[in-house]
Amino acid sequence: MPRHGSVAIDRKAPPFDEFKSIRWLASARSGQHSHEHARHHLYVGTRKKHAVDVLIKVTSKPGRVYEQDLENEIATLGTINRELPDSRYFPHVYRHGRLGDGRLYLVMSLFDEFPLATTIGTEPAPGRLVAHLMAAIEVARALSDIHRLEIFHVDLNPMNILYRTEGGRPVIRLVDFESSYERSRHGQGVFYNPPTTPGYTAPEAARRTPDARSDLFSLGAVLYALLSGDLWVRQEDLRPRIQDDDALDVGLQEALLAAVATDPADRYPSVTPFQAALTAYLEQIWPGRSW
Repeated sequence: MPRHGSVAIDRKAPPFDEFKSIRWLASARSGQHSHEHARHHLYVGTRKKHAVDVLIKVTSKPGRVYEQDLENEIATLGTINRELPDSRYFPHVYRHGRLGDGRLYLVMSLFDEFPLATTIGTEPAPGRLVAHLMAAIEVARALSDIHRLEIFHVDLNPMNILYRTEGGRPVIRLVDFESSYERSRHGQGVFYNPPTTPGYTAPEAARRTPDARSDLFSLGAVLYALLSGDLWVRQEDLRPRIQDDDALDVGLQEALLAAVATDPADRYPSVTPFQAALTAYLEQIWPGRSW
């Protein structure tokens, strides 16, 4: 395991003494940040008592700049775990706190699924249309659950949607809640300045309070990335690409355009009608299934 200055952890000291086989995973799930400059680092390990695999996030340095996003994730997941205790969509928080040197840590579920991004090729794959639509419908179900709690993910993208299939059905996990907006906290003045992902975060996120339509935009962008085989469609190109994509049936094209409208007022009011539109389209092209 790398041990570079403040990034090092003492595996014999609490809370890490509760785990075995701890190893450094990456500075970020996307792998886009260097080990030295990321705000937090990821480790994986196994709880000694219950043989449960865990993901451990540790801020790379003490201080408010490094802590705010992780504190936000801890608070949001705390609400989700309390209000949706039986949900399989979201990580479970096992513990969190501070190390002796002041750094913040979070221990939570480690899921076996891979990021949805790993299913996106370099060109369209028409044979995977049904699988992509089923995955998007399942993500919409997960989003609907947290939207009822007035929690919005805000940074939904193919790297923080985990995915596999089981018995022909998608298994979805939503992770990385550092950018999440929880109305009960942030609406009362809690600091909020989320990191975002170009091309997937709704265009209004930098200038107004997010809501369900923000996650709807992201889900529309994710689905089109799956359909187009292009992981990084630029935000300004998204609607024109969808409008000009002759491979899309009219019903699916209209649903996507209503999800990724630049103005939130022009989108579906929530993910539920988008989910319904995708379900209706699936029934049209492959009738008789229970979507």
